[in-house]
Formats: sequence, C-alpha cells, structure tokens
Amino acid sequence: LMLAAVGLLCTAAAAGEGQQQHEGPHKGMCRHMPTFTDVDADADGGIVAEEFYAMRSRHMAERARQGGKLRNAANAPTFEDLDKNSDGKVSPEEFAEHQAEMQSRHRGPRQ
Repeated sequence: LMLAAVGLLCTAAAAGEGQQQHEGPHKGMCRHMPTFTDVDADADGGIVAEEFYAMRSRHMAERARQGGKLRNAANAPTFEDLDKNSDGKVSPEEFAEHQAEMQSRHRGPRQ
C-alpha cells in the first residue's frame, strides 16, 4: 500500500537488534528505512500488525507531506508477509530476513 513497506524491505539484513545496514550514504530508497526498533513502538521485542500498519501510515503521511511519490504502493508487503511463522508477531529475525529478501529482489541477480 505504500512506499514505506518497500523501504522497509530494501535494506540489508538487520544486524543484532534489528538495526539496518546501509551501503554508502543513503543508498536509494533505503534512506527512508525505519529500523526494527522504530516499528516496535512498545519496545517489547516484537512487531504486531497494529504497530506495522501505524508505522506505514506515518511514513506515508510524511512522504505525502514532503511531496514524495508513493510508487509501488499496491505491491507493498503485508504484515503477514513479514510474520513468517504466523504467530502474530514479527521478531527481529523475521524482520531482518524479509529485508534481506526484498533487497535481494531489488538488486536483481548477481553476476
């Protein structure tokens, strides 16, 4: 539904506590990427659907306020895409795994 989700997923696999890693200064869309702790609003170590969609809404509103384009919003991942084990919470590991998958897709096949 929004660029935030695409941004959420284009970064490299999160390290340690779910912190994102960038290649160089603000590489592409990743400069808008929240970290796991940005999304985990109650800091309980897991992201629930309400936190995920609230972050997405905030990011989308901010992008619109700045005049940013919301390309590929229809292709944005859902909470369920990140919650690999379907337990209703996204762990730091699930978050990092999904980011790594999306970054790999964004970059395309390596030669």
